[in-house]
Amino acid sequence: MSLDSTLFLLAFLPVALVLYAICPRLLREPFLLAASLLFYALSSVATLPFFAASMLGNLVFGLAIERASGAWRGRLTALGVILNIAFLGWFKYLRFLAGAIPGLGFLNALAPAAMPLGISFFTFAAVAYLVDIGRGNSEAQRNPVRFCLFLSFFPKIAAGPIARHKDMAGSLVRPELQDVRVGLTRLAVGLGKKVFIAGTLAPMADAAFGERAGNLDMGTAWLGLASYALQLYFDFSGYTDMAVGLGRVFGYRLPENFNYPYISQSVREFWRRWHMTLSLWFRDYLYIPLGGGRVAPWKIQRNLLIVFALCGLWHGASWSFVVWGLWHGVFLSLERTAFGRALDRLPRIFRHGYAVLAVMLGWVFFRAPDLGHAWEYLRALAGLNPGGFDYSWMVRVNRQYMVMLALGVLGAAGALPWLDARLDQSGKALGGIGAVARVVLPPALLALCVMQLAASTYAPFIYAQF
Repeated sequence: MSLDSTLFLLAFLPVALVLYAICPRLLREPFLLAASLLFYALSSVATLPFFAASMLGNLVFGLAIERASGAWRGRLTALGVILNIAFLGWFKYLRFLAGAIPGLGFLNALAPAAMPLGISFFTFAAVAYLVDIGRGNSEAQRNPVRFCLFLSFFPKIAAGPIARHKDMAGSLVRPELQDVRVGLTRLAVGLGKKVFIAGTLAPMADAAFGERAGNLDMGTAWLGLASYALQLYFDFSGYTDMAVGLGRVFGYRLPENFNYPYISQSVREFWRRWHMTLSLWFRDYLYIPLGGGRVAPWKIQRNLLIVFALCGLWHGASWSFVVWGLWHGVFLSLERTAFGRALDRLPRIFRHGYAVLAVMLGWVFFRAPDLGHAWEYLRALAGLNPGGFDYSWMVRVNRQYMVMLALGVLGAAGALPWLDARLDQSGKALGGIGAVARVVLPPALLALCVMQLAASTYAPFIYAQF
């Protein structure tokens, strides 16, 4: 089950909302935990025992770290982090290691059959929790229900955002009517992003990155790459909108994960706007412990390359993801040299063009199934495929595609806040009509999304695969 499935939207969510509304205050957190475990079971029941073991283990480690003192505090923190990373590695990277390192083929027999839902997200949340306790920046959670809810809260379990314990420790408990209205509006907008924009652009991106990538002409390759760049953004930010909106409905303020990354003027700025909870996690728990920016320049470059190689590997057990991470690490390193100072002196339009081009070329490695395919696609982008042409774009580029491509560009460029402000002004000018429109539009958008989902082939959220 996913947040955009008809089972969730038409059955699970309405029942959960009604039961939550009538639930006594003291039972709301146990109810949300039960709902989250049911959501998890409906999505990946075979791995639920492993997830439960992870939650229990981290609960115990958190309490033990808080009670320890001196060197034992650091040792227990390190042990807890190692066990979490080992847990993640066993499920996600064992087969990758078996194929990447000669002589380790026997590891394939030890690899589990299925990977727990959202393992990359809840493992990083657990590591942050233990480290924060070890550093004295946070207190251990003694309430098992609250702790398990922190890790398993169903709106964020599949694809984040990576919430830290402090993000959920101070829950609203009893959301106001305004929270419900804003949350359901955010849910509808996020679902609309996923269903209409990402869903419409996906076929073109899939076709361009298909088996015939080596035969693509230059124009089709760029159109496919632009489609994928927008598909990925609206798919992932759409999920985040839904998660943050649902969190608001149930009394939690989950952290934001996106801030219009495609308006960035450098790769460094891009990572301050894209998947922000992951960027902050790597900054706080890896980059700064390595020395951050307080060490010699060559060590800063080394730290950036290490961090982004691991960031790429976090996304998936593939050399393509590692290269994608290193691609960003190289640009971030360059921007800390004379190249970055020269870049800062350029007009805004050139800085923006540089950032978008660097990010989009990086998406080739992110999307391609392997490095050979990525190389073929880069050749197509450069116009180095003699006679390459894909007639399928003539079928896929229809009126609906062009409209959603235009909306995608406008939305990625930050036009939505401007439009919202204009609608707000119009609503005030219209008085009661504007107020009614703000109440009616979100349910109408939600209904359109559900009808579109029922009429189309289901496509899971991209980041739910990680």
